Amino acid sequence: MGLYLRLGAYPEVEKTLTRLKAGGLKCAILSNGSPTMLSASVENAGIADLLDAVLSVEELKVYKPYPTVYQLAVDRLSLKASAICYVSSNGWDAYSAKAFGFHVIWCNRSSQVPERIPETPDAEIRTLSDLLEIIGVA
Repeated sequence: MGLYLRLGAYPEVEKTLTRLKAGGLKCAILSNGSPTMLSASVENAGIADLLDAVLSVEELKVYKPYPTVYQLAVDRLSLKASAICYVSSNGWDAYSAKAFGFHVIWCNRSSQVPERIPETPDAEIRTLSDLLEIIGVA
């Protein structure tokens, strides 16, 4: 578990977040991780100034895919679910967020087999930088 306190980010993350912010978009993390783990990860990745929020399920005492977790993003970002583009590298999370009402991009870096869940993501990408073209931020 201690490794989570030293996690960094994939190489394209900082540049992608920078471009999203320059495009006027809000950027946030919504995680099943603890606030301590998330804070350390954000700090190690050097992306704290690029995020509008870092949201942990800890305050809710439930985990994704429970719908109140996704509602936390809606409430904290003051956006409708349909106005949020949710990106996840976990297939189950992407599919569940779609069922909640988010626009969803599944970042499938390792070519995982799609989940057998009724909902499907709006798109699938291999790296976070692929997101920019999909949402029209150049």
